[in-house]
Amino acid sequence: MGSNILSRRETFMAIFLPMTGTVLSIRAFHHLLGVHHVYISGHIVRHLFSGVLLLIPSAFVVAFGTPYRWLAILIRMTIGISSGMILDEIVFLIVTQGGDNDYLSGISLGGSAAFIFLATLMLWILSVVFENKNS
Repeated sequence: MGSNILSRRETFMAIFLPMTGTVLSIRAFHHLLGVHHVYISGHIVRHLFSGVLLLIPSAFVVAFGTPYRWLAILIRMTIGISSGMILDEIVFLIVTQGGDNDYLSGISLGGSAAFIFLATLMLWILSVVFENKNS
């Protein structure tokens, strides 16, 4: 149900643009205005964790499908946004000490760029593979 509401190109763009836009926006904000954190009950909430909280229910909706084109687009955009949030912080949290200056470091930026590149490559390959199977 609803699995073919969007073309493979539409699906690619609905995920790719928000994913890259999210990372560019987050990085620009922090590099221009400094690193700022969100705290809940004294605990820092990283955008990686926020991304996971958005990605999981979005994946469930995709798994069951939707008959609504607007929801199919919105869910894929949410997948793009949440994926960008997650991919942006992976190297930062694993490789560095996790400080504010570490987030602004070349290692963190390069890791983010590498993961976004790999995710985009995988997304493109899948869009090509599934396009050919539906031809």
